Amino acid sequence: MHGVKRKQWTQELLKQKREQDRKRIIQYRGLVDKILDFRDAKVYNLGVLKETTQLLRINPEYNAGWNYRRDIITHLSLELNQEFWEEELAFSMALLKDYPKVYWIWNHRKWTLENHVDKSVKIWLRELAIVSKLLQMDARNFHGWHYRRILVTKIEERTGQSRAKEELQYAVDNTNKNISNYSAWHHKATLIPKMFEKNEIKDKKKFIQDEFAYVTNAIYTDAEDQSVWFYIEWFVKNHIVIDALGRDELIQRLQELQKNILTINEDDVLFSGKQNNWCLKVLIVLEDVQRNLGVLFTPCSHEYLKE
Repeated sequence: MHGVKRKQWTQELLKQKREQDRKRIIQYRGLVDKILDFRDAKVYNLGVLKETTQLLRINPEYNAGWNYRRDIITHLSLELNQEFWEEELAFSMALLKDYPKVYWIWNHRKWTLENHVDKSVKIWLRELAIVSKLLQMDARNFHGWHYRRILVTKIEERTGQSRAKEELQYAVDNTNKNISNYSAWHHKATLIPKMFEKNEIKDKKKFIQDEFAYVTNAIYTDAEDQSVWFYIEWFVKNHIVIDALGRDELIQRLQELQKNILTINEDDVLFSGKQNNWCLKVLIVLEDVQRNLGVLFTPCSHEYLKE
């Protein structure tokens, strides 16, 4: 930053840093050995639990530490009140703020909620609100999205009510904000077939028609982003599309999409002198889908690939 002097690493400072690092490594290894000895001796008490807290703050990716921590908590569960479980959630949240993409923290947080003394749905609803805030800070954190789906399932199990419509809108809101949010597109892809199967979408034909319009707009918005192209490949191959539209209209929609993709590719060639690889890949997919529908045509994607 301006006005802040860069630290000059003299030989003496480097020597001091190496010595500090060496001491930290020795301390960490000693702590690991100590905890593993306790684990092997089947020691389960609050004192050792605090030791695991120290260890996991240093290295939250140490899964053996998490496993032992859960064993300790399980053995002490009859003695633990609601305050303890809230503190356990606070502990994992503090780690998530620094390490949002460490799976073992998310996994332990889920376990904490599953074993919390409060068995009501409110703690799961509270957690859903929390993960929504976390995804605002990092909207493409796939761990957060996966965790969100787990929470929604838990809430649905406890309430007997589907949250699919709310989740679909949440996914759409996120793709509207950022077309390159692959996790949001994937969230849509997991929801839509289930909603069709459970008849949670009233006008299925209109929904599919609108979705064709939506993805067309998306590729014009950012033709370089892979997220929407992956989604299109999933979408046009899914049986819900032909089930909703019927063969003739599906062919029409595929050909309209094909024309738009060709236009985008031609524009890329005009402006950059290069073809858009994603356009070419999806053109092949669209031709394969049409071929499977019995459409007779002269392939154009193969001609582009020859150039």
